[in-house]
Amino acid sequence: MTRKALFVAGFMMIGIVLGRNIKEIEALVFCLLLILGVFCAAYYFLPQYFKKEKLLFILGFLFLTLQLFRTYYIFNILEPQKNLDGKHVYIVGNICSFPEISDKKTSFYLKTKLNSKAVAIRVTTESKKSIFYGDTVKVSGKLKIPKGKTNRFGFDYREYLKGKGAIYTLYSKDVEVISQGKNVLSLLNRFSAMLNNLIDRSFKNDISSLLKGLILGNKSTIPDDVYKDFQRSGLAHLLAVSGGNVGVLCAFVEILFRRILKVYGKGVNFLIIGVIIVFAIVTGMSASVVRASIMAAIFYTGRIIYRNPDTLNSLAVSSALMLLVNPLFLFDIGFQLSFLSVLSIILFYKRIYEYFAKLKIPRGVSSLIAVSISAQILILPLMAYYFSEVSVISFLTNIVAVPVAGAVVPAGLMYCLFLVFNANVLPLKWFLEICVKMLMYLSKLSHVGFSHVKFILWDEKLIFCYYLVVAYLIFKSFMSRQLKYVIYLSIGGLLVAFIFQMLLNYNRLIINVIDVGQGDSTLITYKGFSMLIDTGPEYEDFSSLKRVVLPYILKRGVAKLDILVLTHKHSDHIGDFDYLLDEMKVDRIVTSKEVYLENAQKLKEQKVVLVDNLKVYRYKDLKAYFIPPVEEDENNSVVVKLTFGNFSMLFTGDASYESEKEYVKKYNLHAIILKVGHHGSSTATSEEFLENVKPKVAVISVGKDNIFGHPSNEVLQRLKDRNIKVYRTDLNGTIDIVVDKNKVMINPYIVR
Repeated sequence: MTRKALFVAGFMMIGIVLGRNIKEIEALVFCLLLILGVFCAAYYFLPQYFKKEKLLFILGFLFLTLQLFRTYYIFNILEPQKNLDGKHVYIVGNICSFPEISDKKTSFYLKTKLNSKAVAIRVTTESKKSIFYGDTVKVSGKLKIPKGKTNRFGFDYREYLKGKGAIYTLYSKDVEVISQGKNVLSLLNRFSAMLNNLIDRSFKNDISSLLKGLILGNKSTIPDDVYKDFQRSGLAHLLAVSGGNVGVLCAFVEILFRRILKVYGKGVNFLIIGVIIVFAIVTGMSASVVRASIMAAIFYTGRIIYRNPDTLNSLAVSSALMLLVNPLFLFDIGFQLSFLSVLSIILFYKRIYEYFAKLKIPRGVSSLIAVSISAQILILPLMAYYFSEVSVISFLTNIVAVPVAGAVVPAGLMYCLFLVFNANVLPLKWFLEICVKMLMYLSKLSHVGFSHVKFILWDEKLIFCYYLVVAYLIFKSFMSRQLKYVIYLSIGGLLVAFIFQMLLNYNRLIINVIDVGQGDSTLITYKGFSMLIDTGPEYEDFSSLKRVVLPYILKRGVAKLDILVLTHKHSDHIGDFDYLLDEMKVDRIVTSKEVYLENAQKLKEQKVVLVDNLKVYRYKDLKAYFIPPVEEDENNSVVVKLTFGNFSMLFTGDASYESEKEYVKKYNLHAIILKVGHHGSSTATSEEFLENVKPKVAVISVGKDNIFGHPSNEVLQRLKDRNIKVYRTDLNGTIDIVVDKNKVMINPYIVR
């Protein structure tokens, strides 16, 4: 077995996946015994092969076991203490990461002790004090246990922080620096901060934000709309320091010393390895740059000892080393995309290059096209799964953008080094500005209609199918007939399961009360019809529509909305709704006159239905009644009643007592499920209203530990007194209500 690292890395990944999914210690022990049994069977049935690679098999089993236990520990034993959640604390600790600095806040990881246990905490502050890796600081604030995944397609913040070694979060108004760090990493952090400041001072904001991404991997100040353009044009990878940057830097140092300064020998290789390590640290140690740095270090180490390393084996070694340091790297999107893109180039570059070379296309252009296309093959399904869209023009834009960005890295670093010595080299500055403007122009191609494709109905089963097909096409000449049949059956089975699942959901009425924190958003789908009631909250640094609601809608297979209901003007209900109109076709918007007048410009050229009296919308056997707001109520909301056979559900927005009194007099409000008004505020859900609606189930959309004290104990007691089953998004996450004929199933994402 020539590529032993590939074998070991594979076993490590198996151990990590098992450790993440096994919940009981008994299952863990059984799993290990089963794997040991497989090894024993291999020793018995394949004695010659096993004896030849005995050490490798033992090593693989040991690493599998190690990663299995480590991952099990992280997910099942390394848990925060619940009694510390919400507790106000004063903490002294050491900063153990490079602080992430944006215009509005600074975030960093702090090593400290809580109840005599060593822990790491992610601290966020608005303080403008200069802090660096290794500094000893004092912070104060409420400890929070980070929020986990609250819907099937959501982002698991708790798991993300565990991957960084942290199990608590804390917001501190101020940071008191007790002592400054004096180790090498502290110095490199200060150097990185100095480079960022030099770029900020030398260029306008639009240029500097992109330059910091291109050179230093700092994306914190790039505007969302600019980053979206780069993403949709297939250029977002340029804004995260990766293998391309490391390769360009290595080439630059080689040319500088070997061709210009005429310095040869092993010393140059050692120097390049040192430069790579410094560069990786200064740029933040992202998964992609660490992977590239390890592979480059292996390459130059091979030069020193006169051995040519195998690229695929080097890739496996880098993955094994990274997973050994932190097994949760395996679930990091950057890690997955970085490794798969390099693996894709290794597998497909040569064939694609030879094809374009036969077409008499110049070698340089053929190489760029081949790299651009081959890098996409294995990451396409993950791009579609994670981001719900794929750039169509990426292979074209990268032909121009990659060489331009490659020139920016050495030129930008040289320019910054000159600035350190107060030398402003204008030709270099002009060159960098021209390059960045070229990249910005290329990114604007994302506004062309066919530049990107949105993917819906894309789940894990289709991803497995895709990789099975790719594996079959690569290895079919080496496969036995029996193995081919197994692959055919696997692909067929996955496709049948996917189609069956889609048909089943298509014929059901599905109501998803999405967990958007302190706000409201509900998706309703039935036989191709889709309606969204409110878009969730928008804050200064967070848009639930962009981060939660829109990704959820797309992953639920909704490409367009038949109806968007904007219940009332409050930003916790209709935050960023105009962004949704830009991203998705909406047939009609149902709202109040007040909302329309306040947002007339945003609603321009949209088909708007004003609910000034009772309006009814029918789709097959589904009916939606839109009840007009009551003007005397300052929270005047459009109320929606949904009926489907014997099933009914009432959505009351933020309607208060004043509205409820009027509705009780005029309308039939009886509903099996009540979406409780105003997040469970004591200003709504009166006794009279509940008597009229007579719900069996109540759903409350509310944020955890919100400042308003929602839901009120008074409302909860009223619901309890009437034996109404209560579901809450702060406790249960997203709540799925599935209606199949006259059968109603309520499936909270988090069961308590």
